[in-house]
Amino acid sequence: MKPSKKVLQDDSVYAQFDADGDGIITDEEMRQAEEIMRLEQEKARFENEDQKEDQIRAMAWFALWGMLLYPILILVTSILGQEMAAELISNIAPTYFVAIAGLVAAFFGAQAYSKQKPPADKAKK
Repeated sequence: MKPSKKVLQDDSVYAQFDADGDGIITDEEMRQAEEIMRLEQEKARFENEDQKEDQIRAMAWFALWGMLLYPILILVTSILGQEMAAELISNIAPTYFVAIAGLVAAFFGAQAYSKQKPPADKAKK
């Protein structure tokens, strides 16, 4: 007894895989569909990775600008006669600078690490 051919419904979600429109999805058409889906997923992953790197880069620049503007903030509060505010801001400056420097160092370290060549055994896979 020979198995009957399977026919797709008109509104089947699998109809998109029938490249030649004959109503039969061949193994080759399935392989093509799988390859297209794999490439689309890889493209989405690369786009997400790029967006993540952009956000991290923006955070690092924001931190660097904060380090540059922090002393100016202390100076401005002192000039405006807000000695207590200037003193309070000055008191937390060491903690702020260490934290921001750590953040920026982690960013640049991660960038340098990710740019390294992969080990020879992983590059072959």
